[in-house]
Amino acid sequence: MGLLSDTQVRAAAPRDTEYFLRDGDGLYLRVRPTGKTWAYRYQVAGKAAKLGLGAYPAVSLARARQKAREMAETRAEGVNPQEARRLEAEQERLAKLNTFELLARAWHGQTAKDRQWSAGYAEKVIRHLELHIFPWIGHLPVEAIKPTELVRCLHRIKERGNLETAQRVREAVQHVYQYSVDNGTLEPARNFVNARTAGLPPPRSRHYAAITDPKQLGQLLRDIQAYKGNVLTRAALQLAPMLFQRPGQLRLAHWEDISLEHKIWRCPPEKMKLREWQKRDSRTPTHLVPLPRQAVEILQDIQPLTGPTGPIFRSMAKRSEATRYMSDNTINSALRTLGYDTKEQITGHGFRATARTMIREYLGWDRDVIERHLAHVSDEELGGSYDRTTFLAQRREMVQLWADFLDDLAKGKEPVLADNVRHLKEKRRAA
Repeated sequence: MGLLSDTQVRAAAPRDTEYFLRDGDGLYLRVRPTGKTWAYRYQVAGKAAKLGLGAYPAVSLARARQKAREMAETRAEGVNPQEARRLEAEQERLAKLNTFELLARAWHGQTAKDRQWSAGYAEKVIRHLELHIFPWIGHLPVEAIKPTELVRCLHRIKERGNLETAQRVREAVQHVYQYSVDNGTLEPARNFVNARTAGLPPPRSRHYAAITDPKQLGQLLRDIQAYKGNVLTRAALQLAPMLFQRPGQLRLAHWEDISLEHKIWRCPPEKMKLREWQKRDSRTPTHLVPLPRQAVEILQDIQPLTGPTGPIFRSMAKRSEATRYMSDNTINSALRTLGYDTKEQITGHGFRATARTMIREYLGWDRDVIERHLAHVSDEELGGSYDRTTFLAQRREMVQLWADFLDDLAKGKEPVLADNVRHLKEKRRAA
């Protein structure tokens, strides 16, 4: 059978099943019910192999013959055309990741998916790179970047006093370089990013600023009572030390989560500080927060403003869905308005440390009960798997005693030490 003609190719009609028309040099026209394509057929180690050369008429007969000749030449050089095609595709893939920024964004997208990062954390990671790395070396091929260029980027951050941020950025860059090695963009010997890069000193371990002195806490509580700002902000300031939950958890609370009648706040997993898979896991329990009498009264006062459904601490600026909640900086901003340094004296998150320390020291409660109220899991071996105690009854008593203790501090009373806590409990029960 001779070579195909353009007329024969055009006239080849589809059938119920596909069939092949032979041209020459391993070239075939593949006619399917859905259309026509070109195929190159050959033998590799005695086994049949096949490569697609494109669809007709986008690829003409003349062009298909040229591609078939190229495949034959590749085979004559001892190279499998399929392997050559694979290497070509790999080179094209790597060519698309030809700058540090493109590699970093590819790493970020893949890692955020694999590790199930929260949206907030994923945004923070890429934002650090956008601010501190991309403007200077983002446009450069990763293999062309010199260690000194990366060092300068990290030192810019450190010199602004943000050593911890510099460390986090370096860690992200480390991961980008390893990602580029893993996917073949960079030779392992060129991966110069390591724990010593830039000579950054380890950041100081800093805890959230917290007040643990009773007199200072009493003064802060009086200042909160005298706060003249937004009534919802004042309520949040009052509840933060009393309930000592995470600020984000308080900020995202809904009226539907609260039962004033039963004095309980049910915090669903999606509003807790958990990994994304834990938030989506139906087996993750709801965190229960018993409410003392004082908290119920505060919530009853503001319910007419934002209730009976939806966010408790609703944003007053209803510009978009994203601003339906109070800002995550509201509590700290209010503390600064009251004259407190949120880096050195007290921060919204620091109320947790305040409560944990003083409840142990002055009220004498067991550590495990306090930890459960903080939504911390047991640190015993396998504790997270087997120890599911909630201590709800004990925590109800604890939070009421703690709220009464805060009232006494606000009135300027001297605190009672843990040695006398039994007397304090008996006094409350008799009241």
